[in-house]
Formats: sequence, C-alpha cells, structure tokens
Amino acid sequence: MALAGCASDGRDLAEAQPWQTTPTSAPPQLEGVDGLTLSSPDFEPGDPAPLDQTCAGANRAPELEWSNVPDDAVELAITLSDQTDPTKPLLLWLVAGIDPSITSLDGAHLPDELATALNDYGQRGWGNPCIETLKEAVLDLQFKLHVLNAPSGILDSDPGNEAWATVAAGAVDSATVLMRIDAAP
Repeated sequence: MALAGCASDGRDLAEAQPWQTTPTSAPPQLEGVDGLTLSSPDFEPGDPAPLDQTCAGANRAPELEWSNVPDDAVELAITLSDQTDPTKPLLLWLVAGIDPSITSLDGAHLPDELATALNDYGQRGWGNPCIETLKEAVLDLQFKLHVLNAPSGILDSDPGNEAWATVAAGAVDSATVLMRIDAAP
C-alpha cells in the first residue's frame, strides 16, 4: 500500500483568516479617540490572566481603571468578550450604568446600582471560560470600556446580546485591554 502524503488532488486550500495565523486576534490595548484609556493593575495588556481570574483560582473579575472620559459622557459600560475568533465573539460579561465620574471598578465587588446583563452562558455576572475545559488553546479576552452620551436603559439580567448591541450602538468612544488565557501545558 502506497501513501501519497503530499500529493495534490487539484483542490486549493482556503485563504487563512488573520486570527488563524497570528498569535493574537485582538491588539493588546487600544485607546479611544481622545485618549480614553482602559487598563488593569491585575495584568499587563496582552499578558496571561492571573490565576485568580480563572476557574483554577477564585474566578473573579479583575480591577479595571480608565482615564480621559469625555466631559459629555452620561454613562459607561464594560464588556468582556472572547475575541479568539473575531468572527464569532462570545459575550462573557457586561456591566452597564457606570457613572462617568468613576475612574475604576473592582469587578469582584460591583456596586448594587450597576446592571449586569446575561452572558452567553445564560448567567448574570462574570463568565470567564474555565481553563480546565480548554485543550491546548489560547483565548483572547477583550475588555472594552464604552462611553455613552445617553442612558443605555440596560437592566439586570437583560439578554446579553441585546444589551451588547445597545451598548455598541450607543457608544461614542471606547478603549480596550486584552487579557489572555493560555491552557497549553
């Protein structure tokens, strides 16, 4: 029996998507139009998630900090999405109703007045994927600060993708920071 491992059958391979050929699908950090920034004291942009932010640890949301919010901002919202495959982003966390005068948020201890929509797991709150469920994968988790010039109207337990669409449509500026989960041994 002869095997032809490199033989051509006349078919061409599809062009690789950028997220399939680059080490990360999303940039480590992006500023907003007028210098809006988003960062975390818990991790450096593009670095692996601290154990405490995964299921192997306390699985808590990190602290986030921002600056240069426009003066006319009415509300801020934060989303966390899995951007590993940017054609199929997964909503992991959405918090809305943040007062624009606030400059940081401890994701593990959210104030009661904030609204938390359902994530794509159908749960309210932090929905970070568990490392234990991954096999030799690296996930790109993108936090995004959205600046809104009108109230979002989002309520606790609103459907996540509807809330995400509302926030995205109403955003007049945004900034991002990337956290990675590396399940490879």
